[in-house]
Amino acid sequence: MPRSLTVRHGVYVDSVALMQVSTEVKTTPGVDDALIGMASELNLDLIRGAGFDIAEEVTPNDLIIAIRAQSEAALSDGSDAVDVAFDRLAAAARESTGPGGSVQPALTVESALAGSDAGLTLVSVPGESAGIETLAALDSGSSVLLFSDNVDVSTEVELKTRAAERDLIVMGPDCGTAIISGVGLGFANEVRRGTFGIIAASGTGAQQVSVLLDAAGAGVSHLIGTGGRDLSHEVGGLSARQALRALAVDAETEQVIVVSKPADAEVIAEIEDLAAELEVRVNWAILGPDSPSLTAAVETALSTADFNVPEWPHWGVSEPAGALTGSLVGLFCGGTMADEAMLIARSALGPISSNIPLAGAELVSGTAVSADAHTVLDFGADEMTRGRAHPMIDPSLRLQAIRDLGTWAGVLLLDLVLGHGSHADPADDLAAAITEAKSAAAEDGRVLPVVVSLIGTSADPQDFSAAVRALVAAGAEVFLSNAEASARALAHLGYEAQVSTVAESSMPQSRACLNSSGAQAATDSVDTQSLSGLLETAPSVVSVGLSLFAEELRAQAVPVTEVPWKPALGDPAALYQVMADPRRREANAQAVERMLAAGAEVVGLRPARECLGLREDEFLHSGPPLEWDRASGPMRGALAGAVVFEGLAETLEAAEAGLADGRFSFAPCHSRDAVGPMAGVVSPSMWMFELVDPVHGNRAYCSLNEGLGKVLRYGANNEEVLTRLNWMRDVLGPVLAAAVAATGPLDTKNYVTQMLQSGDEGHNRNRTATLLFLRDIMPKLFTLDFPADDLAEVARFLGANDYFALNLVMPTCKLAMAAAKGVPGSTLVVTMARNGTDFGIQLAGTGDQWYSGPAQIAEGLYLGSYGVEDANPDIGDSAITETAGIGGLAMAAAPAVVRLVGGDVAFAVDTTRRMYEITFAEHPQHQIPVLEFRGVPSGIDLAKVLRTHVLPQINTGMAGKVAGVGQVGAGLVTPPAECFTSAIEGLSEQRR
Repeated sequence: MPRSLTVRHGVYVDSVALMQVSTEVKTTPGVDDALIGMASELNLDLIRGAGFDIAEEVTPNDLIIAIRAQSEAALSDGSDAVDVAFDRLAAAARESTGPGGSVQPALTVESALAGSDAGLTLVSVPGESAGIETLAALDSGSSVLLFSDNVDVSTEVELKTRAAERDLIVMGPDCGTAIISGVGLGFANEVRRGTFGIIAASGTGAQQVSVLLDAAGAGVSHLIGTGGRDLSHEVGGLSARQALRALAVDAETEQVIVVSKPADAEVIAEIEDLAAELEVRVNWAILGPDSPSLTAAVETALSTADFNVPEWPHWGVSEPAGALTGSLVGLFCGGTMADEAMLIARSALGPISSNIPLAGAELVSGTAVSADAHTVLDFGADEMTRGRAHPMIDPSLRLQAIRDLGTWAGVLLLDLVLGHGSHADPADDLAAAITEAKSAAAEDGRVLPVVVSLIGTSADPQDFSAAVRALVAAGAEVFLSNAEASARALAHLGYEAQVSTVAESSMPQSRACLNSSGAQAATDSVDTQSLSGLLETAPSVVSVGLSLFAEELRAQAVPVTEVPWKPALGDPAALYQVMADPRRREANAQAVERMLAAGAEVVGLRPARECLGLREDEFLHSGPPLEWDRASGPMRGALAGAVVFEGLAETLEAAEAGLADGRFSFAPCHSRDAVGPMAGVVSPSMWMFELVDPVHGNRAYCSLNEGLGKVLRYGANNEEVLTRLNWMRDVLGPVLAAAVAATGPLDTKNYVTQMLQSGDEGHNRNRTATLLFLRDIMPKLFTLDFPADDLAEVARFLGANDYFALNLVMPTCKLAMAAAKGVPGSTLVVTMARNGTDFGIQLAGTGDQWYSGPAQIAEGLYLGSYGVEDANPDIGDSAITETAGIGGLAMAAAPAVVRLVGGDVAFAVDTTRRMYEITFAEHPQHQIPVLEFRGVPSGIDLAKVLRTHVLPQINTGMAGKVAGVGQVGAGLVTPPAECFTSAIEGLSEQRR
């Protein structure tokens, strides 16, 4: 049978969208089956099991599209199956960018929270990335519902500890359910409001308790999920303690039910002591050998609160149950339902094998179960959901297991969980699978009883009554209580279990002190927490991950800001480690504050040998360090030209030979607090602008701009170039030095402000600053004791060279970034520079360490007959302008620049809006008129670049790749991702 398998490397689509696409492709004419998912181990096993070979190496961040068709024609290019798959995946990618039309969507949790009044973030991304987004939310002052599973316990403790320090809470990881002020989050049933607060280290357990309370006429004030491990010894009830303190001061809550799978006894005892201190009335629904039934715990809580205990409803039950032989097979979506079933059944059947076994029972891998063993499987367990949607969303794995395992089971025990977030219509598919399993058993001469616990209410988005009818019509017995369903399954095997008894709570009840409104009055001496007001009003939410949950919140009329998410570039473990550094927030705040406060004044001009201490045979160049044998054509041409200019060699060939054998040394401009455009070559006799930061005392230097055309910085080195350099050394430098000395310090930071308000962006448009500089020195220029012809030529040269002030703007930006250097723990990018071979960055937290990747060829417009084949990879220190927030980051301020570098005005505005997503702040002085005087995006954050895949935009000139050619065009370029991925690894190494 024809098969097609396509791998798209580095393409992420969330699991719910993939499930929807798979379903649609499967129904395409000519298609027998379709498996479309991320390349997790579970999905790879399924794809291989379906007969597909995966020859190439894949990772969990790769998308696999596997289609089995009835004919080759169905798989050919342009066929329905292929078209449907790629069209739907493209639509899912577009939808993942979120609503908003032309408005730039928030690309990070931080910007989403900053642009809304949300106090809660719902994180539902793969586990290896969940800590990253949770940290981002906590650092932004938001509590988190962490739906994601596969988060290690040390990360959980770290996140919850950080949250508690800030009066926030992390509900999770693996927190499937919460109800805050009537709003259901994740998987939550629509239950009536009431006086019972629920603290739940169990998702489906909490749903079971809440629907039973609803059926009894009671209701829920808040349901605070904590994640299934919260009450373990390792985690120590960190979130449960916070939840208890918050509910203690909540006006709606009169009593609390604590729900959990089997929990650590010492942790429970400590929380009970805390409840006594807080004077909160607590009932315990903690599953364990002596308390196997959540239903019994709810009955106790109802009796304690003076509610009548009803008879729990059931449907399709025929009495008595038949005493059959065979094995109990339980296939659950809810882990707590599975635990409860095993606790109830093992008193009669002994240890139950499972993929989440109780103590002393056999561990089962996947669905590889033995026909003669009693088995209970949790399809929501971590290993079953890695790379797949939860079975309450995508039940396909369990449905297949029902068909497969039901053929030999003695009795089949299932759950079906309704509510927000769950499959829109799960009952019909489950009923069909039950019908198939029962029919297969009948063909084998057996009767297969099927018992289902239906967790839901009549107010849930799904039709509860229709679900009951469908299941009963398929021959299932249906119970609202999972404990009663488990007892019924045992009865079919000839065993009796008593599970519903009103009794004293399994934990002693704390003393209660009710205030006049009926809520508990916490004693003044006991620490309470408001969770930053989380329980006071219905929440506004930021959602990152599964779009399904955002849609469910909107259906409840909850304000939601959705963040499109994709796996971060690089190693997520390294990124998490860096973001978890306790120094990071303060370090970044300090670095950015220093950057924004830095000033810049031209205080003089001096030859490089004086101000930089260059020896006669020593030269500087742009970018990170470089060896001669790796140097590009324009870099070789510029260095060789400078050697000849200094009189150290008579020919360019001799100069190159001396550079190759080490007679003439060269180092990065940045190593001497200098910057240089393009090749950036500085030789000892070249005059340098000297700028000082009056706030921090740093100094920065830059050579004088030669103008356009064939110039040394573009690698040109002919007689025309050398003649101009001689004039600059003998006339231009001395004249400007005298003019600046006579005029006094010139505020170049103010130049940048005026440039942005006059249509310049500070990198490829510098006309305003050039004219401002000329205006400031002109009154003194013609009073200087120099020949009049020389003074006139200097004025003409400056007036005709719009780019002249670039060499003032660059050291101005260098000073801003120098102020931010040397802050351990900071992820602020303080340098971006290119040498024509490599693109390198430096960070505020790692000193002078370079992190590099291959320089890219810009995309843009070419001069004359030049084309992309003539261009050298990107080169120059001028990206220091973008590092400081202008240039390409501020393109919106200079719409005319797009005529030089390509693009249009809308592109320029969109680019700047996108740059705000990867920066820390907006500059208080440098503002963009077209964006209503919003400050330029300032302070590139390494972590945000990696998380958003948004690389800093750079406006640049293009040098010819052959030495001596000069400029061939101008365009747009971004750094290679390798700079940032290696930088995060470097920062991570520092923390180990």
